[in-house]
Amino acid sequence: MALGLFAAYANAQTPVLTGPNVSRPAAKYSDHIQPSPVRTSQGTGFTQKALGKKSFATKIGETQNDQQTNATIYRRIQLLNDGKVSATWTTSADGAPYATRGSGYNHFNGTSWGAASAVKIESQRTGFPNYVYNPTTNEEIITAHQVLSSGVAGGIVMSRKSGVGPGTWTSSVVLDTTPTIPGVLWLQTAVSGDYLIAIGSYTDSSSTQPNRVVKGGVRTPQVYSRYQFSTNTWLVKNELLPGYDNERYYAGGGDNYSIDANGTNVAIIMGGLTDDLALWKSSDAGATWTKTIIDSFPVPAYDYKKLVDTSNTNDGAVHVTLDNNGVAHCFWARARVLDNNLDDESINYYPGQNAILYWSDNTPLDSQRVIAGMPDVNNNGQLDLADSWNDASARYGNHSIATMPYAAIDDNGTIFLIFSALTEDDISTDNKNFRDVFLLYSKDGGATWSGIQNVTAWLGLNVEQIFASLSKKMDGRLHMTFLQKGSIGRYSETNPGAAGTHEIMYMVMDTADIFGGEITGLGKIRNNELFTVGQNFPNPSNGNTIIPVNFKSATTATVTVVDLLGKEVYSQTFENIAAGNGQLPLNLGSLNAGVYVYSVEADGFKTSRRMIIE
Repeated sequence: MALGLFAAYANAQTPVLTGPNVSRPAAKYSDHIQPSPVRTSQGTGFTQKALGKKSFATKIGETQNDQQTNATIYRRIQLLNDGKVSATWTTSADGAPYATRGSGYNHFNGTSWGAASAVKIESQRTGFPNYVYNPTTNEEIITAHQVLSSGVAGGIVMSRKSGVGPGTWTSSVVLDTTPTIPGVLWLQTAVSGDYLIAIGSYTDSSSTQPNRVVKGGVRTPQVYSRYQFSTNTWLVKNELLPGYDNERYYAGGGDNYSIDANGTNVAIIMGGLTDDLALWKSSDAGATWTKTIIDSFPVPAYDYKKLVDTSNTNDGAVHVTLDNNGVAHCFWARARVLDNNLDDESINYYPGQNAILYWSDNTPLDSQRVIAGMPDVNNNGQLDLADSWNDASARYGNHSIATMPYAAIDDNGTIFLIFSALTEDDISTDNKNFRDVFLLYSKDGGATWSGIQNVTAWLGLNVEQIFASLSKKMDGRLHMTFLQKGSIGRYSETNPGAAGTHEIMYMVMDTADIFGGEITGLGKIRNNELFTVGQNFPNPSNGNTIIPVNFKSATTATVTVVDLLGKEVYSQTFENIAAGNGQLPLNLGSLNAGVYVYSVEADGFKTSRRMIIE
């Protein structure tokens, strides 16, 4: 049974730790990713780095605010006509409490991006932007929620701009607050013909916001809205979807939902630690809806005051994308919860879950399955997690080890899925695993899936890539944005080291490079079935150390050692190695004390682990 650290859950933003019980999850995947020897430590100041002729990454923005979502990833990037691209993110030119927070924006005009900055497009203080493009009106639209200086949610700021690229944004407050009802937050949107469909959530009460919103018996519920472009009218404003009521739901939550549209088909998926995972679909641009419960929570309308035995659920990071046939492809991150305390509104959860699940609505409900997770890089049958991997300062709210799935489908029907996970081979000096962005794909509509590729490992050791979003449209390449930082975890008073200016990155991945396993810069990603590599011993060492190996056949192998800047500091070739268990002795006495990565390469395969020299 894979257990993680108990954390008392009060809301989606501020978990409180309550206990130290930890054991490592035992999930294992058959395709493993190797670290790149050309990676370099990267903080701010990143400009551009290329991988091959068609895949590259570049910095397009900055922010001091590293909370880009509470759970689900927003639509933050879109490939447009003529190879142009637009992107948004939550920006802030200052630190907490982020007085200058707003929607960052940058545009690629087919030749170059605009200057990377932390400038926002609105005059209001906003956050959590969502980008859509309306091809009918040739209009870019960014929606972001407004929090007033009093602390009250002030509704959604809708910023619109005719044309793409440089121009003037016109902002207005919509779905706004009243003297007695606060506004909605965390809005995600999709365009379906003449309509903008939106899903958001009311915030909970506070000392400045005492009027808790209750609809259909649900406290602070998820609500949807429907706007018609041609009449400039909100036809539906902050209403409940059918079947979203107090029979199944007690309260809503921030960002526990995702929305997509393809033609007149619209899909919304909702989840949460103590909620059903459910899908709503519409075939008439959001006028009518049908609901399917994909995975039911064992206690309907859970009110935090009922005993809940250890139960699998989702961590609120969910995603849905529609293909051209209107099939909804649903993804979510597994979570586990337990509640044995009836005295308060809290629930214990286990962050050590390592599974991205998938289901499509053209298959039976019982066909949902695990398709991805944090890979076992060195193929030793376990996840090598640092001692402090699940410290409160290392985590992002209530996310699991593998989380934040986001998918897109190309014109050939290939489904590409990215997700966030910890990495075995990139560990901080205070014993926490950095996060990277991983990718897999399906060429047969989700029936089978490829191996997992780490697509950001080549950008540097001791850097964290998080909050990755894909463009729905492709051109033989995937267009992705993410936040890159030199620290682990979200900034808080208990994690002050995460403060600073972070980079908003844009990355292009050529699909031919993906299919060929070239994004890591190490050639094809293949399962190493020819040999295994153990942890060196002693470790730490004074430089004289031994690497245990097991080869299935006699071979020649090369050992290389790189420092945390990716610089090769040692190389040795061992010839005529016999099959079976063996040892590769190293004399590294000339190296300075520190942390290094050693790699064993033979017959086209490479396996790596970390070592410490004292």
